[in-house]
Amino acid sequence: MTTDEQAMLDEAAIAGLVRDDLAHLIHPQYYAPDHQHPVIYDRGEGVWLTDVRGRRYIDGLSSLWNVAVGHGREELADAAAEQIRKAAFVNNYTGFSNVPAIELATKLTSGLAYDNLEGVFFTNSGSESNEGAVKTARFYWNLVGRPEKVKVIARPRAYHGGTLLTTAMTGLPPFWKYFGPLPAEVVHTEAPEGDCDCIMNADGECACWLETAIEREGAETVAAFIAEPVKGAGGVWTPADEYFPKVREICDRNEILFIADEVITGYGRTGHWFALERWGVQPDILTMAKAITSGYIPLGGFLVSGAIMDALRETPPDARFMHAYTNSAHPTAAAVALRNLQIIEDEGLIANAAAMGDRLGRGLRDALGEHPHVANIRSLGLIAGMSLVRDASTGERYEPSEGVGGSVARHLREEGGVVTRFVVDELVMAPPLVVSEDEVDQIVAALADAVDAVTG
Repeated sequence: MTTDEQAMLDEAAIAGLVRDDLAHLIHPQYYAPDHQHPVIYDRGEGVWLTDVRGRRYIDGLSSLWNVAVGHGREELADAAAEQIRKAAFVNNYTGFSNVPAIELATKLTSGLAYDNLEGVFFTNSGSESNEGAVKTARFYWNLVGRPEKVKVIARPRAYHGGTLLTTAMTGLPPFWKYFGPLPAEVVHTEAPEGDCDCIMNADGECACWLETAIEREGAETVAAFIAEPVKGAGGVWTPADEYFPKVREICDRNEILFIADEVITGYGRTGHWFALERWGVQPDILTMAKAITSGYIPLGGFLVSGAIMDALRETPPDARFMHAYTNSAHPTAAAVALRNLQIIEDEGLIANAAAMGDRLGRGLRDALGEHPHVANIRSLGLIAGMSLVRDASTGERYEPSEGVGGSVARHLREEGGVVTRFVVDELVMAPPLVVSEDEVDQIVAALADAVDAVTG
């Protein structure tokens, strides 16, 4: 068989995969016209991904913000295999448990996460984690005799998941269309009338928005406020340093639980184990997923404060915490998480995230800070975003129908060999925590080339 014949067979096989994919697989955030020429991945190593044609790409978003320790880690495959050989699965409902889950829960609540958090419920995803956090907030207020506290306040441009409740909390209107009606108890902050003396977040929001929402809804009806430390999937919008300390004070003053959605920012992404450490703030409930296993196996969870844990321990017989998933605290997922966290610690990846994040942010500003079609470059640790605009001097935006963000991301992938995501005309980046200086520089150079090529 000649090389050309082998190549033809390979292309025929790839064409078959594409055909079957288009015919049978419903993808997340599915839109058929955007999926006619899918990139089909085959393998990965470190920050690099290789598709079925053998082309290599830098994984500029840690796949989906989750592959913290990079691809191809034999240690994680070994941890999974060792646990699978012991037991396929064990029941973790009340009355049963398993060793890896106990060890992981102990590790998370013994200094790795915020020190006010004492209990953890394991889920399979960030969506489940946020759904469970809100259910737990409502459960808590019922236990302490405040059943009227049922509402959840969320923010514009936030993303919290794909269940019906977390879709409602997501402050991105395209996620709501055709899925309504949404739960009426979920409300969003809005810009208040008049000016304030707050320092604004990158997207123009400030803590006064939360204060106004509480006044509008009535603090006595609000169970929780949920916020990402960095609005990741909505475009990487970073907060002012004053924002979360003020949020914490507002929640305390109004007896509202603060849920920190650290599904994206947890486990080193911002140069800290968890992002709110940067501002000395602790949530009442912490949600997490993604990087806890570096995406090698699904796992998520939510951690609760000592006060909430005490309430759960003291429930009357008719008030069991009837929240459950079959695979909660799955022993293989917990074993992989433990090994993954050890890698992050042993290899100093949080320090590397801080250093490489500084390099990424500095590189983007040096390369594109004065670009006529780039505005509002923002970064926090190893997560960054920027706005593509028609005129940086005035802030005039492109029309969404022009598809500039998608064109830049496509050029970046096809010509620059870097894969990332875009939100309309917001480009976002979050490479694995193992990324090197040279790889960061490649990302910056390829992105600058792509912006120039598309915007002219």
